[in-house]
Amino acid sequence: MESNLARMITTAVIWTALLLMAVTAMVTKTSVDFWMILIGLGAGAVTTMFIWDSSNSKPADSAGKSKRSGRVDRMLDKLSEAELAELRARLIESDGEMLSLNDVLTESERRTRGR
Repeated sequence: MESNLARMITTAVIWTALLLMAVTAMVTKTSVDFWMILIGLGAGAVTTMFIWDSSNSKPADSAGKSKRSGRVDRMLDKLSEAELAELRARLIESDGEMLSLNDVLTESERRTRGR
């Protein structure tokens, strides 16, 4: 939200400055060439697009990964020290079997219910 407010203020400042330059040129009766006006408007438009598109530069894949890592981090925060130690031990098993985190958690829940 704060980011959008900053963008809106910056955009308003840019277009206000361009407007003031145009009004000043008209009041002082300076001969402003059509190309100078066009360059000013183009610069304002490009700058405005850059300001508003800068937030969309983050790839979608990294957003998905951050959500997944957030869920995993929250789940790991809920585990006790004993459960974390058990998880580490199971993931490091030396019999060559590749275990997924889901398999380890399912087995741990099964053993916990059986107690």
